[in-house]
Amino acid sequence: MITILWVDDEIDHLQAHIRFLQKRDYEIIPASSGREALEILRSIRVDLVLMDQMMVGMDGLETVHEIRKSYKDLPVVMVTQSEEEELMDKALAGTIADFLTKPVNPSQILLVLKRLLESGKLKVNKAASEVISETEKIRHSQNNSLADWTHLYHSWMEKDINLGGELDQRLHGIQGGGLDQVEMGFSRFIEKNYPNWIASPESAPIMSHNVLKRVVVPELLKGNGEVVFLVVDCMRHDQWLLMAKYIEHWYHREPGFMVAGLPTATPYSRNSIFSGLLPRDIWRFYRSHWIEEYGVPGLNSYENLLLGDALGRNGWRIKEKIDYVKVSNRQEGSNLKRGLSHFLRNGFMALVVNFIDNLTHGRSELDLIRDIAPDVPAFRRLAEGWFEHSFLFDLIKTLSARGATIIVTSDHGSTQANRITTVRGSRGMSHSVRYRFGHALSADPKHSLAVTKPAEWGLPDDNPRKTYLFAREDYLLMQQGFNKEDMYKFKGSFQHGGVSLEEMLVPCEVLRPKRYR
Repeated sequence: MITILWVDDEIDHLQAHIRFLQKRDYEIIPASSGREALEILRSIRVDLVLMDQMMVGMDGLETVHEIRKSYKDLPVVMVTQSEEEELMDKALAGTIADFLTKPVNPSQILLVLKRLLESGKLKVNKAASEVISETEKIRHSQNNSLADWTHLYHSWMEKDINLGGELDQRLHGIQGGGLDQVEMGFSRFIEKNYPNWIASPESAPIMSHNVLKRVVVPELLKGNGEVVFLVVDCMRHDQWLLMAKYIEHWYHREPGFMVAGLPTATPYSRNSIFSGLLPRDIWRFYRSHWIEEYGVPGLNSYENLLLGDALGRNGWRIKEKIDYVKVSNRQEGSNLKRGLSHFLRNGFMALVVNFIDNLTHGRSELDLIRDIAPDVPAFRRLAEGWFEHSFLFDLIKTLSARGATIIVTSDHGSTQANRITTVRGSRGMSHSVRYRFGHALSADPKHSLAVTKPAEWGLPDDNPRKTYLFAREDYLLMQQGFNKEDMYKFKGSFQHGGVSLEEMLVPCEVLRPKRYR
């Protein structure tokens, strides 16, 4: 129940108003003076204060001044005889939340209470209803498209950011009809359409393996100045929305999405980005550069070579070496900024920034980061805080001054994994927790997507019994007999490799520099 402290030196004359609010489930605590109100606040939880301005002894403004010494965010609504400019200034400054002019009627008071105390809850419920309703429309449509899902996801992320993350919590709280419904609908869409996109490239959306051909090379061929291809490893769409607001003064955004390739993991999707090829074709044409052994690093060691070949194959050839830069810390970022003219000597640079990927993996390893970012809203704010003070933000401003165009994307996003499903199969399966590959693997089809014909999904088919498993929704793929340490390490962590909106739909935007007149 919502508790209201009503302070008025003639409180006995307001019993009709109090009964009106009590019938609507508000608990009203009366106080006949400012000092009595301060005593009540010391011992009783109060959600809002209704304060009469003109009172004998300590008046309303003096009482508010005393309240603010201990309670910075407690909403106070002033009830006054007239619309004085001083009250308007205080309302605008945030000292008081609102004011009402006498004589007030109960309906006016109720409206202000609902706006200040319940509008957030009503907005969250309305937003959750809209997301679920739109999901239902898409799922039951015979011709639902990727544009439907990107619109839904973008709308969902914008609403959740505006509501401080409460929409995500609300969707998680709807058993069997909230986030599960959204994510299962999307994974079914991918299951149906992904092989068709691989088989018919002309009908495919912008994906990891065609973003060079469809976005980067056309921009280079325009010859309108320097171009930077920026890949922020493991960046989610909602993280980008928070980061992008900082650069709108320097760049005009042309928003768009890219579908991250499966598995939504750096060795596969990022190699696809820089090679312009599917993992299946990297394995076929660059056999000596493709490593898919369990636990062996080095899958991204040849991106510079792959990028040069891919740009030339798609119509942009230069005699000199393509500049490809990978940045993992601030010092490397500072070195890049100092040598920027050298790196852009050919008018083009590919840049990989690894911070968010390091943060994502570090979160599952370090208890400290898990405590700082235990959920989606906190995790996105952590990324925002990094960007605001990062070398990357400084670099983007410098690139704007140079008149450089930036194409920004990510190789994949991440999703918070909270549930476990068991994987069955022979020895030697891979160890990732959002995707697995090995011989004849299987898991609950409600929790995972099984690919038994890898080539049709653009994946290496080097063994006739090879199977890929991709986790749906928020599931972790754990082997039979997993230990409690693994469960603690991964449950609640942000992971990638599977099939979810957050992992597969990543930003792909062209940023065009603004100039001073």
